[in-house]
Amino acid sequence: MKQEDVLHSDVINYFSSEFAALEERLKSGRLEDYRERVLVSRKISEAVHLLSPYVRSDPRARHLVKNAEALRKELLSVRSIIAKQLLQKDKQSLLQAILMRKKGRRPDELAG
Repeated sequence: MKQEDVLHSDVINYFSSEFAALEERLKSGRLEDYRERVLVSRKISEAVHLLSPYVRSDPRARHLVKNAEALRKELLSVRSIIAKQLLQKDKQSLLQAILMRKKGRRPDELAG
């Protein structure tokens, strides 16, 4: 195996592991801030740009770029951010209802 092939394989493996780690962070909810998501998506775009010369000749690079573009699209989607915010509001109202029940009050008694 030529030195160039080894280097090429190392680069593909590096980006594969980095993209997998980013996807895990996204799915576990550790990328909450939209600003951070935009910055990460820019870094992914830079990586895709670096990988683009290899896309035609290497199926692994083509697959990696395809997955990176999907990850970038998911990062820039605000749907998950909005869903998470709505879920937090639902949890808060549920918690308030539980606390009021424990105190023996109804929600309308507190408002009036």
